[in-house]
Amino acid sequence: MLVLLGFRGTNMILLNDLMTFLNDFMGYTDKVPKIDNYLVNGLQVAGEPEIHKIATGVSANLRFFNKAIEAGAQALLVHHSMNPPNSVYFERDKIFMSRLKFLWQHNLSLIGYHYLLDSHPQVGHNAATIRYLGGELVELYKLYGQEGWGWIGEFSDGANLSELMAKCRELFKNNGVYYPYGNETVHRIVSICGGAPPRPGDYEWLIANKIDLFITGEPREWNQEMCREANVSMVAGGHYNSESIGLHELSKVIQEKFEVDIEFVDVPNIV
Repeated sequence: MLVLLGFRGTNMILLNDLMTFLNDFMGYTDKVPKIDNYLVNGLQVAGEPEIHKIATGVSANLRFFNKAIEAGAQALLVHHSMNPPNSVYFERDKIFMSRLKFLWQHNLSLIGYHYLLDSHPQVGHNAATIRYLGGELVELYKLYGQEGWGWIGEFSDGANLSELMAKCRELFKNNGVYYPYGNETVHRIVSICGGAPPRPGDYEWLIANKIDLFITGEPREWNQEMCREANVSMVAGGHYNSESIGLHELSKVIQEKFEVDIEFVDVPNIV
C-alpha cells in the first residue's frame, strides 16, 4: 500500500486566525502566566503560517512530533508544552534543544494550553469529566492555588458510586487505581485530572465540604489509607489518560469554527 506522508487536503486556515480564536475561546489574559509559570498557555513555537492539519496530543516530545509529521500536520496542539530549561543550562539541555530543533527543521507550530485546559468550564478535562459522569458544575476547586485548576461537581439526586466508577473506567480507558471507601450515594465530587491527588492536609477540607468522590490522574502512597479513614472515595485514572479528555473536546470546537483536519496522535503512557 502506498502511503503519502504530509498529504494536504483542500481545507486550510492561517496560524494567526487559529491563535486569535483559541486565545479568546480559552480565556487567555495577562494573568495566566502568573497563575501558571510552569508551562505555556498559547503559542510556544511559530511555524508554517498555513495550516492544513492539526495534530493534538497530551505532551510535546519527539515521538509525538514524528507521529504528527507522519500524519501530515503543520500545527501541534498539546496540554503539556515544552519546559524551557534554566537559563544557565539552556544551550546544554540536549533534550529541549533537540525538540526545538526538530520543530524548526520541520517548520511546525507548537501550541499548548496547560492551566487553561485544566480549568476551562466547557472543554477542560475536569469540567468534561464531571459532565460525562452526569454531574453539574458548581465552582472551581482551589486547594492547589489561589486560582482554581479543577472543578467541584454535584449530583442533585445523588449517583451510585459503583456506577460512577464503572463510567470512570470507560472514560479513562484503563483500570487505574480505585478506592471505593466513601458513601455508596455520591452527591459531591472533585475532578482535578493529572498529577493532583489529595495532599495529607487536604482531607479535612474534603470532609468539611462533604466531598464523596475525588477524581485525579496519579495517586500517592498515602491516599489509600487516608481516603479510607476520611470516608472519601477516589479514582486515579492515569495522568495521560485523564488529560487527553480536554483535547478531544477542544478539537470539536475547532472543527465547528474552522474547516481543518484534526487528528489525536496517541503516544500511550501507563502513568
